[in-house]
Amino acid sequence: MANTTRRQAIQLSRGPSSSILHLLDHPQFVFWCFGLFLLLRSLTLLIPLEMGSDAAWYLSRAAGIAAGAGYSEGGYPTAYWPVGYPGFLGALFWLLGPSQIVGGIANLVCAAASFFLVHALTRHFFQNDRAAALAVALLTIYPNNIAYVPLILTETYFTFLILLGSYLLVVRRTASCLIAAGLVFGLMALTKPQSVFVPGFLALLWLFTADGRRQRWAVIGRISLVYILMASVLVPWAIRNTVVFGDLVLVSTNGGANLLSGNNPEADGRYSAAASLREQHNFSVKDQVAADKRARQLAIDWIKTNPGSFLALMPLKIFHFWGPDGEGEWSYQSGFKNYEKYHSLFRGARILNQAFYFVLILGFIAAIFPLWRNRKKTAWPWPLFGYVFCGYLTLIAMVFFGQSRFHFPAMPWIIMTVAWAAVHLCEKRAASIARLIDKITIINFHNYK
Repeated sequence: MANTTRRQAIQLSRGPSSSILHLLDHPQFVFWCFGLFLLLRSLTLLIPLEMGSDAAWYLSRAAGIAAGAGYSEGGYPTAYWPVGYPGFLGALFWLLGPSQIVGGIANLVCAAASFFLVHALTRHFFQNDRAAALAVALLTIYPNNIAYVPLILTETYFTFLILLGSYLLVVRRTASCLIAAGLVFGLMALTKPQSVFVPGFLALLWLFTADGRRQRWAVIGRISLVYILMASVLVPWAIRNTVVFGDLVLVSTNGGANLLSGNNPEADGRYSAAASLREQHNFSVKDQVAADKRARQLAIDWIKTNPGSFLALMPLKIFHFWGPDGEGEWSYQSGFKNYEKYHSLFRGARILNQAFYFVLILGFIAAIFPLWRNRKKTAWPWPLFGYVFCGYLTLIAMVFFGQSRFHFPAMPWIIMTVAWAAVHLCEKRAASIARLIDKITIINFHNYK
């Protein structure tokens, strides 16, 4: 009887929960993950990809900037897409030469920095080293995150800026880091203007942590400084646009076109070319400011005329925004000449990615309940930022259109939350097992006596 209960205790102590926690506690675990993280993403840079669509446009504009032609298209100044990412690439191309591989390596560096930022933010928000270790492990094996590294698209760079700005503002909090955060958030807004509210969301959560009126005013002062510094990045570009176009253009001239893409007679919740309104839109690079205004007015007119259809499209927009994942495969399908040869490999990775993503989304939704119950064990309310950010991105999609690519910057925050929830579950299970082992030990002791 004594031997049996002893064996039961040993088996329980070696269960999956305890094994996972033991692995996460290993002092080299994060470094192993980082090694694998770099290896998987470096391998994608070896795939010969031809950039198309948005990526080709960014490459061309960046090369023009590096060559001294400014931000232009077809000989005309442009601001059709925000200058943040092509400007970043243009600076690199000016230093290192216009090459697609330079853009890919830049993405790899941004991704590598994001790895450590995710680790630091998870530790700070959730006050749990194990959750931080699991978060970077999940990010390491996330196929769609891997796939984006060689793609000359905004997602990897933009996600890095959000993580870096949040880290400087929330975790570091020194005066120099506060200044750096404002400049980083300025570059973030110059890359995607809709992200201008991100520091404000962080400020609202920060106010909840402030103790007394004096601390609340201190928070307001710091966020005000951040926005002043953001303006120092954005205003010069707005002045350039106003001088060049003879009209007020803050960041870009594609807002109306994006609104029309999701709100027109052919709209189905995804990006739509709005063919029936193309003639009225009549876009041209030379006339892009007026064309943007025409597109915006066409979209607004359609919404006013079809309010029921506008509302009915919202669930579809949400589905297309959050439902599918793994869209990075599209660039390999169109830009890798041997794609068909390895079709089954790519498609298998896409299926595995979708399953992985589905588990993450379910875990993120379910995590809110244990997170609320255990909020005192975290740096509450900072863990709520992931939900606030995801909610904000969803609202944008509901108004414009849904595309899975645009939830890419939310995924690190989702992964942080899911990692905490998984570790919490394992720790809870391990604690239950420990209590059970104690009971078995006591019973064994009495039986032995």
